[in-house]
Amino acid sequence: MRDRKKKKVFNKRYKKQFRPGKMAIVLTAVFIILPICIFLLSQKNQMTMKGDDIAKLKKKKQELVDEQQQLQLEAARLQSIQAIQQDVPKTNMVQTRQVDYVNAQTNVAFDSK
Repeated sequence: MRDRKKKKVFNKRYKKQFRPGKMAIVLTAVFIILPICIFLLSQKNQMTMKGDDIAKLKKKKQELVDEQQQLQLEAARLQSIQAIQQDVPKTNMVQTRQVDYVNAQTNVAFDSK
């Protein structure tokens, strides 16, 4: 009977250590990893949206550059016609009444009368 009532003897140098259970480790991992994953996903989403915006702006820029080139060509064409019409009185040009075309079938290119 004496063996049953043995007194528990503790070592005085024994220090109590914290040993978390499996559930505590899982919950800690979830509360640390989950916010990091959410943050990374939101950053990736923002980068994707910015990339789409950049692509749209590049396309718009190219359209505007093309339109600007067309407008410059049109302005040059209109200015050249206007310049010729304005220079007509200065150069003493007159409007033709009848145009004679050279026939490509004949061997004579110029006939002086």
